[in-house]
Amino acid sequence: GRTFCDAGSMASMVVKNKLALPAAGDWRDRGGSYVFEPRERFKGFESLYVLPLLVKDEVMGTFTVAAQRAGAFPADRREMLGVIANQVAISMQNGRMVQALEEQATTDGLTGLVNHRTFQERFSAMLGRAERHPMRVSFLLTDIDHFKKINDTHGHPTGDQVLKRVAAILKASARKIDIVARYGGEEFALVLEGTDRTGARQLAERIRQEVGSQTHDSAKGAFRATLSLGVAVYPEDGKSKQELIANADQALYAAKHGGRNRTVCHGEIARAKDAPPPARAAAG
Repeated sequence: GRTFCDAGSMASMVVKNKLALPAAGDWRDRGGSYVFEPRERFKGFESLYVLPLLVKDEVMGTFTVAAQRAGAFPADRREMLGVIANQVAISMQNGRMVQALEEQATTDGLTGLVNHRTFQERFSAMLGRAERHPMRVSFLLTDIDHFKKINDTHGHPTGDQVLKRVAAILKASARKIDIVARYGGEEFALVLEGTDRTGARQLAERIRQEVGSQTHDSAKGAFRATLSLGVAVYPEDGKSKQELIANADQALYAAKHGGRNRTVCHGEIARAKDAPPPARAAAG
């Protein structure tokens, strides 16, 4: 988990020159040279060999071997280590390609958030866990207010920047166990594991306030964007994914028609419907 940025290190020189060091595998300058940084010196070793991990002339990293005895890396062993390093580099490259393909299949290209299909799969899995180990799950559906007007007034590239900024705020606000997805267009979805209505509303309000505080620049001047959010909670507002999505959508609709830039929980809609009509003052 450590990061080394010393340009004078042996590893850095191997990456820069694309050549293994020390040339003969003998570590003569143990006092002056270091592999990663001066504070991370190798002690008790007489032989050292740092090889570049190369694929098509691109350095993927370095492969470092050390031995306590002198002369541990003669020419034949250095050649063998070169073959091993090539295989390691190819394996790393293949792993990165597989990872990139997986990311393309599961994430939204513009925002880097989970895409709609992957969101549906993970949401189902989370509700399955909530059913097996009784706990609440909160679903937040959010929409950027007047997004079409932003695109029409400031242009689609600026609209894309707004989407990216909102996505970054959503991602930074959630935990690793939560799901943050681009639901479609200017809509985003968050699924919060083990979170009740109070916690979901508090998070929704923090997100709404953070997004509203941001200033976006464009050729036609600076502007702000706002969010409307709808919240539904398992199991109070529905025990199936379809029910929760539908009820969060109703809450979002209520937030939009209530003036936008606000959070509405589905339970609040239900209570409002059940409440008796206000008493009328008697005419006199």
